[in-house]
Amino acid sequence: SFLIFMAWAIPMTFALYFLKDVIGIANPAAVTADLLIVVGGCMLAAVYPAGRLSDRVGRKLVIVPACLLSSLGVVALFFSQSYMHILLSGALPGLSSGAWMSTQWALATDLVGKGEEAKYLGLVNISIAGAGAVARLIGPVIDFFNGYSPNLGYSVMFLVCFICFVVGSALLMKIRVVGQPR
Repeated sequence: SFLIFMAWAIPMTFALYFLKDVIGIANPAAVTADLLIVVGGCMLAAVYPAGRLSDRVGRKLVIVPACLLSSLGVVALFFSQSYMHILLSGALPGLSSGAWMSTQWALATDLVGKGEEAKYLGLVNISIAGAGAVARLIGPVIDFFNGYSPNLGYSVMFLVCFICFVVGSALLMKIRVVGQPR
């Protein structure tokens, strides 16, 4: 959960600067707001169907492809060059984050013992909040690499996100839930 949420939090945190510095959007705040609306709308559209699907086929068969879809969304955002492409690229992480959110909470609930749910779900929430805080630490990394070459820091940022999604997906594959399909 930590790596995956961090991979979503990084571009959300630095989207405005990426849009301004790399793509050259005249009003990056407005485009960032539009992007967040697209991501949020797609997220809402995916939550319920993904939760229902994970009840039928197992959590990992929904959550792992969702994370891998986000890695493709990060690649698409990296190559975005126009307003419309940015919004379309934002739909991928939006759909996948909705699927991941609903399914990861269900998976977390499946993994804990009866009567221990609140304690362990609280720990998961701390992990997610911690990932959001750690994601902000990539700002100096972006600046460092931008000092070597213009916009190289954003390339590193997207690479870090891509790696976090792939490694996070691989780690999720190792989880075994008793009574759930593999």
